[in-house]
Amino acid sequence: MHSLKSASALLDATSSASATAPLLRELGFLSEPIRLHPEATRRLGLTDPSRHWHIASGEGALRALTFSLADIDDPRTEMTRIASRLTSTAPHLFWILIGVSEQSGEQSGELVIAAWNQGQSPPRIVALVVHRGRIVDSDCETVCALSASRSQSDILTHCRWLEILGRQSVTRRFFRALQNSVHQLAQSLDPAPPPNCAFELALLYLSRLLFLSFLETKGWLDRDHAFLGNQYADCMARGGRFHARILSPLFFGTLNTHPRNRARRAREFGRIPFLNGGLFTRSILERSTIHASFSDEALGDLFANLLGRYRFTAREDTTAWSEAAIDPEILGKAFESLMGAADRRRTGAFYTPQALVERLSTSALASGLSTPQVARELVAAALRGDIPSARDRTWILSSVDGIRILDPACGSGAFLVHCLETLASLRLRLGDIRPLHVIRRAILTSSIFGVDVNPMAVWLCELRLWLSMAIENPEADPMKVAPLPNLDRHVRVGDSLGGMDFSRRPDIPGARDLAAARERYSRAVGPRKKSLAQLLDRSERACAIAVADGRIAHFQAARRDLLTSIRSRDLFGKRNAPAPDARRQLVTIRQSIAAARRSVAALKRGAALPFSFPTHFADVSAAGGFDVVIGNPPWVRTGNVPRDDRLRLRRSFKVYRESAWRAGADAAAAGRGFAAQVDVAALFVERSVRLARDSGTIALLVPAKLWRSLAGGGVRTFLFEETDMVELHDLTESDQAFDASVYPSLLVATRVRRRAAQQSLMQPVSVRAIATGNLPTVATVERRRELAEWRVDREGIRFDASRGSPWILAPPEVRAAFDTLAYTGTPFAETVIGRPRLGVKTGCNEAFIVVAAVANGERDGT
Repeated sequence: MHSLKSASALLDATSSASATAPLLRELGFLSEPIRLHPEATRRLGLTDPSRHWHIASGEGALRALTFSLADIDDPRTEMTRIASRLTSTAPHLFWILIGVSEQSGEQSGELVIAAWNQGQSPPRIVALVVHRGRIVDSDCETVCALSASRSQSDILTHCRWLEILGRQSVTRRFFRALQNSVHQLAQSLDPAPPPNCAFELALLYLSRLLFLSFLETKGWLDRDHAFLGNQYADCMARGGRFHARILSPLFFGTLNTHPRNRARRAREFGRIPFLNGGLFTRSILERSTIHASFSDEALGDLFANLLGRYRFTAREDTTAWSEAAIDPEILGKAFESLMGAADRRRTGAFYTPQALVERLSTSALASGLSTPQVARELVAAALRGDIPSARDRTWILSSVDGIRILDPACGSGAFLVHCLETLASLRLRLGDIRPLHVIRRAILTSSIFGVDVNPMAVWLCELRLWLSMAIENPEADPMKVAPLPNLDRHVRVGDSLGGMDFSRRPDIPGARDLAAARERYSRAVGPRKKSLAQLLDRSERACAIAVADGRIAHFQAARRDLLTSIRSRDLFGKRNAPAPDARRQLVTIRQSIAAARRSVAALKRGAALPFSFPTHFADVSAAGGFDVVIGNPPWVRTGNVPRDDRLRLRRSFKVYRESAWRAGADAAAAGRGFAAQVDVAALFVERSVRLARDSGTIALLVPAKLWRSLAGGGVRTFLFEETDMVELHDLTESDQAFDASVYPSLLVATRVRRRAAQQSLMQPVSVRAIATGNLPTVATVERRRELAEWRVDREGIRFDASRGSPWILAPPEVRAAFDTLAYTGTPFAETVIGRPRLGVKTGCNEAFIVVAAVANGERDGT
């Protein structure tokens, strides 16, 4: 195949299951497809004769199965079912599936080309889904790549199919086009704002256009699946100025305006839904640069190289299905790709692989939904698809109703989106009769919360949550689409490490009523939305003042206690002079009281509210905290944080003040310089625990070094004192790769309030660790794919009994051997005379030196 034009013609001509021969020849199948005999279909597990099964042979074990997708509502489900059957009945063959549905009424026919890895169970489908009436360049590029992948090796050809049909192949091309488009848009603004403002405006407009591209796939823009491109072409024919004549009235006079209030120009766009939700409201930056506009040339390049070139699907990538198209999850990865490398290192903002998102979210929900009536194992089975008993279904549904989930560093919302979709699917399986999009809306407006310091990340998080809800809406008439919910009170811009947590919960009258007010606000439009926003603003300000008054009272009580202690007399009736530490403490308390009083005065004058969890989530605070705190917090050493922020964080976080593993530092003569290596992720661990309710779940993706380093002693001690660990996954040598050199681990724990002296050090912990090995050999690669799982008590993961001791994640047999060697031998550092006590670093972590001694005490060799 030599051109995109010929590929487009080939796809368009494949209009039925009996017309697949030309496409199969291009893919390297030399034999014509033949009709499967009924006995053969039975043996392959293909029971439906109406599918018109045909099979074609290729090189070696390559086989193509073609069939009809007529009367199939969801081709993805059907393709997955067929792949599962063939995996069990013919695992020795390398399959490619081609399903074809004919055009019906206004619906264009679909062509699905799919493959999967036979060694994976259950199979994960990689597929190209083509709408023959709307073929785009990326579809043609994929078919051309499949045609060029033919080789003499059936295994190599099949591997190339998997790579080409996978989402990553189209994603890489999309990222390059996205970066070019954003920079071109930013440079084309006239009059030109400052460069950082131009970049933000370009990304803002492009995000909206991407959102509309997803809605185009549903036909919600005047039932025109190429609405934006057609509007651009018509505008250019009328003299241009697309930004002023099309985008501005479409965004700010149509999509954000109820149809009955639209002006004549807005009504000319046709049947456009009223989306509300804040997505198409002018931002502060847009209002300050209202006269700036993008050039027609830059917007034309955007349509030619990005919006009109790629296929968009609102269904996100899952462990069961990956599509060669652009889905909402890519928005999060695109956000990372548009950040400079220096910004990523400074903020610790890295895209989380979807496999880790699903793995951590599932474990978190299994713990978060469990109750004394329903065990965690039963909830986990329900999440996997098992149907529990009627009694257990009632308990689980009750837990879903009341659950509150927070991601304190939400980024573009990967964890929140997956939790939303998982909870909605669970409700549907357990008997909720409402449509899926209605269930998702209800969960979204009552259970999903997020915070991030980056406003653009919050924007993209809201966008993904909106898309996740909207994609399941079956409404065909754009004018009957329900407005999007307002999410700006659920996903907040703020520093999760700033302000206060829920440790001291002041008694705020009416705090519990804020949940109902927030839910009413989420579905409000027009004047009602404005009045509810003002009500919430007043309530949050009152909460902030109450919190500040509570801090004043707390400091005053502490000052009274300290003064009482200082002024007290000893046994002989004498008053001793206050110690220097007490004097300094008094000064600090007075300064804190003065600062709190200034804060109260400023808040009463109308000053901006600094972000604080007791202020912005006062209802959650009054209820005891969040049920699940989940996420991938930034991984940044505090040494890279500005000095003033470091001092503030040290005052606020125990894991920072008491970060050292003292026993290990003293033994290694390491000094105290390693204190700057405390990771910000450790601070998020403490903040997450403080935000969770009693028995609430904390599920975080954090650096594995927290469990091993000298500077991780504080967070290890804190977790032992404040939580019961449920799962600990060491992924240091796993195949779950980030786009950065990092060594991740997954932590799932439940909050347990108790005094350190009352701890139960024998609480069982489920520990997962990938078998490790640093030797660059084939054996090391194979070991990275092995999963070792065992159960161990809390004490069994500690290196020794010292406070803050490192954790060793090793199976019981390995740990027993390690303990035997440690208890019967001499530490290596003590056997090397005249060397630093850290010992000798060889670079080989799997080898050690043994010195053999002879009778006269001299060394005989090594």
